[in-house]
Amino acid sequence: MDQSRSLPLSVTQEAMWVTWQLDPAKWEHIIPIALLVDGELELPRLRTAVTKLLHRHPALRARVTRGADGMCLDWSGTAPDAVPVTERLVTGTREEELAAAQRPFDLAAGPLARFEVLTGPDWTVLLVTVHHITMDGTSQPLLLDDLRRAYAGEELAPAGDIAPLVEHARRSRAAADEESGEPLRAYWREALAELPPARPLPTASTELLPVRPLTASPADTVAHPYPLTVDAELTRRLRQLARDTATSYFTVLLGALFVTLHHHTGNADLIVSAPYHGRTTEELRGRVGFFVNVLPFRQRIRPTDRYTDLLRELRTTIRAGLRHGDLPLPAILRSAGLLGPDGRQQTHQAVLQYWDSAADNGLDVFDFKLAGERGSCSVRMLDPMDVPDYRLTVMLTKGSNGTRLLWKDADGSVGPTTTTALTRDYLTVLADMAAVPDRTLAEAAALLPAVQTTPDSPNNATTKQDAPTASPATLAEVSAAWTEVLRVPDLLPEDSFFELGGHSLIAATLLARINDRLGVELTVRDLFDHPRLGALAAVVDQQRAAASAASLKRSDADGTDDAGDAAAAADDHDHDHDHASQDSTTLPASRFQEGIWLAERLDPTHARYHIPLSWRVRGELEPARLRTALARLTARHEILRTRFTDQDGRLVQEIGAPWEPELTVVNADHPDRLTDWFEEAATDFSPAAGRLLAAGLFTLPDGERILALCVHHLVLDGESVPLLLTELDRCYRQDLLSPTSQYRELLHAQQSDAGRERAAADLAYWSTALTGAPSTLGPLSPKPDPLVPATPSGSVALPLATDLTQRLKPVQEAAQASQFIVLATALAAALHRWSGQADLTFGVPVADRAGGDYSAVLGPCLNTVVLRSHCTPDTTLGDLLHATREQVIDAFEHRSAPFDELVRRLRPARTAGRTPYLDCLLNSVGTTAWSTTLGEAELTSLDHELREEAANKFGLTVTFSRHADALLGTLAYRSGFLHTDAAAELATDLAGLLNHFHDLSGERVFALRRTETS
Repeated sequence: MDQSRSLPLSVTQEAMWVTWQLDPAKWEHIIPIALLVDGELELPRLRTAVTKLLHRHPALRARVTRGADGMCLDWSGTAPDAVPVTERLVTGTREEELAAAQRPFDLAAGPLARFEVLTGPDWTVLLVTVHHITMDGTSQPLLLDDLRRAYAGEELAPAGDIAPLVEHARRSRAAADEESGEPLRAYWREALAELPPARPLPTASTELLPVRPLTASPADTVAHPYPLTVDAELTRRLRQLARDTATSYFTVLLGALFVTLHHHTGNADLIVSAPYHGRTTEELRGRVGFFVNVLPFRQRIRPTDRYTDLLRELRTTIRAGLRHGDLPLPAILRSAGLLGPDGRQQTHQAVLQYWDSAADNGLDVFDFKLAGERGSCSVRMLDPMDVPDYRLTVMLTKGSNGTRLLWKDADGSVGPTTTTALTRDYLTVLADMAAVPDRTLAEAAALLPAVQTTPDSPNNATTKQDAPTASPATLAEVSAAWTEVLRVPDLLPEDSFFELGGHSLIAATLLARINDRLGVELTVRDLFDHPRLGALAAVVDQQRAAASAASLKRSDADGTDDAGDAAAAADDHDHDHDHASQDSTTLPASRFQEGIWLAERLDPTHARYHIPLSWRVRGELEPARLRTALARLTARHEILRTRFTDQDGRLVQEIGAPWEPELTVVNADHPDRLTDWFEEAATDFSPAAGRLLAAGLFTLPDGERILALCVHHLVLDGESVPLLLTELDRCYRQDLLSPTSQYRELLHAQQSDAGRERAAADLAYWSTALTGAPSTLGPLSPKPDPLVPATPSGSVALPLATDLTQRLKPVQEAAQASQFIVLATALAAALHRWSGQADLTFGVPVADRAGGDYSAVLGPCLNTVVLRSHCTPDTTLGDLLHATREQVIDAFEHRSAPFDELVRRLRPARTAGRTPYLDCLLNSVGTTAWSTTLGEAELTSLDHELREEAANKFGLTVTFSRHADALLGTLAYRSGFLHTDAAAELATDLAGLLNHFHDLSGERVFALRRTETS
């Protein structure tokens, strides 16, 4: 990239870029400059002038691209004459046509300016529209003066040296992220500390609000301006008050706004923001560009203070803020912890803009001439039409047309009634302040009409109702289920699901067991919102009480005893019919099995779906007894003796006769012999034969013995491994075994009417949740050089801290989140940072056990759910954690929608060799339960040590395994998706996020600092 034709983005500009990616139709960062023309506008002359203008200010013809050091404005390849001046004849009113002319910019394609001449029945408007990323409000008179001179035929100076602009962007990043900016961050951290609960401006009644589309355009909102001209005499007296109190005119305007907002919100400690020009060096003065910063000024309103006291205190606040004004607003909010919706309620209620249009270069944008060859035309800027990113904008403009006061209700949420009242009261306060500057604020408030102020938000309440307690019987029943699933005895009511090792992937098993036994319908959200044993048991009691009351109400209403008996009889009949259908030895395969079968048929050489399992053996393990146990195991579980055949293009499974898997006993001369055996066993598997389990007992040269099982994925998944071991141990011990549930019963539940209804409902949820989601990730590393051999697939270990599990526990407890949610958050953050995408997806395999307690069923029950992650410029890692928590809960509650059906319904854009939404897959496996006993022998799982992922099926697969108290991680990548060096760097970055998650939780995701991995 030609560095003389590109300009790095500052922190705030990059925030705009990320916001645009999240919502390309967003209007808050578009500046329409509407110039009313009186007289003849010579179009050829205007086109020549615009070409000169774009030569002098090349950023207006730029696009946003990724440079060597980050995102930048790049105008290489775009000539100054590439931006046309268009002319349109229109028939509507001026306001209607100006609103209709607005449309968003494509920042990735550019250019970022438009010039249009709209000619109506009796009016002409030159509409200059630019994106805020290229210039700020202070630049407007400068740009229009250059346009005026170019139109007059003057030659403009060449484009200015970009070095000062590059330095400005560098300083903004240093202030936000480097040690040199800590004094600035410390100031704002203290200045905005300990804010009281937010009391936002009242929200307009929904009956009064117009119905708008989800993405509103200026035609929908028109920013709700309320313009009026401020009396010249009042302006004179206010300026005199500023001189008398040794303050500024702006301070007086801001002080009156604080008093007015206090009256309408009841908040005595509030924030009003204001733009700061940001041109802190001589080289930036007179330059067109984006240098502005918005500063949040905080003021406390004390009833006994006089107007003059308020103004002097506010003068001190403003001066201190300006001295520390080089810290970009996103970094200010991050430093003060004012992020997310709660932070915006504090900081984005109101902004005051004061614009003296002729202050800098002498051009009065409200009255100037364009001198052409055939005469001059008069030009007057209309009231600003931009849509600010604040609920309410108060704008005062000074020009030849006097001082104009505009109130902009950006989204209509304040409403015309409140905005009119605010305008009235603001002018009253200004007039009273000028007339009686020594009046106390309490006396001033008495002069204004009474209003109903906003009560404290319930989210900020400091007291909580006493939590309900569960009955002893319910507590005992729920505790028993927890003990069975979590394998933790002697539980207490205050024990937490997460602290006991619970995670998202086993939540469904626990809930199904509780629901089946206790007749309730607990959801994943119930568990995550009430993670302590006693609290969850209380929810069970509440659901039972509600169900009992509803049942009594129905019985009292219609007395349906006979109908109930008939329904029960019908249910028994249906149950008998269903049971008969389950007895068939031939049945359809699950969608998961069909997917595996199809993949192996399409690519039999590379598509290997087998699960290699291995254990270190300590103690006596008899080969003959093990063979008998394996035979008993296949006889007990039908899935281990099931054949898979093709019938008319569909996969069906046929339950076959019991068989005895071969046990290979080997004296291995090298540890690689085990890997070779796994490959040989997988190659020999034949789904049509139905013998998809192989066993090996290896003795290594040092005398160590290893038990190995190779099982095809058609008959097993990772969640079933602990059950497989438990059952093998029972068979080895020759225990007396009771009948067990079979895989076909799980399939029947999935394919029953209830199962199909559940899948259809979940499919509807996902169709909405993933609407508009990107189907692929952006490049995580540069495109490969076609002359360089492709990087092979591979994997790299994540350098996770040995005590990471302990480090994450405070994070989990504070957020009521599982370890898996924290892992998913870190991965999402890394993907956002590496791809530059504000909206992305990745997949998670989950068990779909038909909503019932089928935990004792051996067999594959995996589905894939999609986690969608949004990240704005201001999103912190902590914000992302809370958002990911909601995503995971929703995803696990809607796990029954088959992924392939979802893709067919959404029809996302496809890329050859990539699965939509699944460029990245996140696996989380708990292998602690994979270590157990087999008879008198002790088995220690070795699979948490495996690193090989040569046949990675997705672009990126991140696998975490929990073994005892250790958390291990692997990042596997596919050839062509990620380079080897980039994979190692991404693994280090992801590990650093996790190792220091607690310390980084307050930092913005897109600006997270690099950390040591230890």
